[in-house]
Amino acid sequence: MTKILPLILLILVSFSALAQKSAKDYFISGNDKFKAGKYAEAIKDYNEVLKQEPKHAPTLTNRGVAKDRLHNYREAIEDFTKAIAIDPKYTEAYLSRGLAKYNLKDYRSALLDYNKGIDLDPKDYKAYNNRGLVRYGLRDFSGAIADYTTAIALDPKYEQAYYNRGAPKYNLGDKAGACSDWSKAKSLGLKEADLYLKKYCQ
Repeated sequence: MTKILPLILLILVSFSALAQKSAKDYFISGNDKFKAGKYAEAIKDYNEVLKQEPKHAPTLTNRGVAKDRLHNYREAIEDFTKAIAIDPKYTEAYLSRGLAKYNLKDYRSALLDYNKGIDLDPKDYKAYNNRGLVRYGLRDFSGAIADYTTAIALDPKYEQAYYNRGAPKYNLGDKAGACSDWSKAKSLGLKEADLYLKKYCQ
């Protein structure tokens, strides 16, 4: 009997190891749920990753984005801040924190995060578009136009930037420029632009 006992223990241990999902498994599962719009379920998976890998900046950032989508902006900011403390050059954490701060209308603080994110990755066209939103929130219309223009230079088919650039142009009295941008956004497939064209460009 004494020879069989270690074998039984070995089988139980290996089964237990097989039954436990790895941090990578939970991370992939969380991302899949996030993509499906199941943000609360994604957060549960990210929590499991962080139990095993508490200093995994991408997981903290992804969990923060999921919280942001659920409008838990302050909790999201906490996650992004933790990710930045772990990896001060993790661009996505700065850009995501900037968006959460924008959602809280904390525009000045959001601008600092976007500035840092863009310094780290100056070719991220979406970052310029989002910083444009922040500058528009600060009523810096010229600055907003400059950011949207940079986003368009990086991706000439980025319909959101054309759509967004129309508003500060209109506010600065450039109705023709605004209507041109909204027309371009519509031609690229952004249906929302039609509302502005009908309201301001007839």
